[in-house]
Amino acid sequence: MDGRHPGAIAKTSVRFSKNSGVTIGEATAGAFAEPACDLTGAPRSWVTGVGNGANLLTLVLRESSYEPNAVNQADVNATGPVQSDGARLNCSRGYAQVIPGTFTENHQAGASDRIYDPVANIAAAINYIWRRYGDISRVQQANPHRDPAPY
Repeated sequence: MDGRHPGAIAKTSVRFSKNSGVTIGEATAGAFAEPACDLTGAPRSWVTGVGNGANLLTLVLRESSYEPNAVNQADVNATGPVQSDGARLNCSRGYAQVIPGTFTENHQAGASDRIYDPVANIAAAINYIWRRYGDISRVQQANPHRDPAPY
């Protein structure tokens, strides 16, 4: 959708504190994805599936196995100084495995500045999807009928 103004924040504003007490699972991820859709204006059908089956829950499963504190310290993004969470600055983090640059550029106004915050993390991913793909139906990683692929 055009006309979106996510609410970009400075990279120095990102906080790296992890979640505590968040249950790992599909239902919990869905419970966080719904308010992320509401914040960004994405339809709630993005949570469970649009016409071709693409959905946020498939994306979150493939990216983090429904682990809100997931961090990838082994991929090409894992560079930069170590942050307070013990991982390098540019590691992919959270449910949707966003890197800090993607998080800050696509941050949703009204969302937390914590990259591991489930709603803020998913909202940034949604805004990234809006900007790069137009909608979730075009994201291979979100489509359960297609092979996993980076998004």
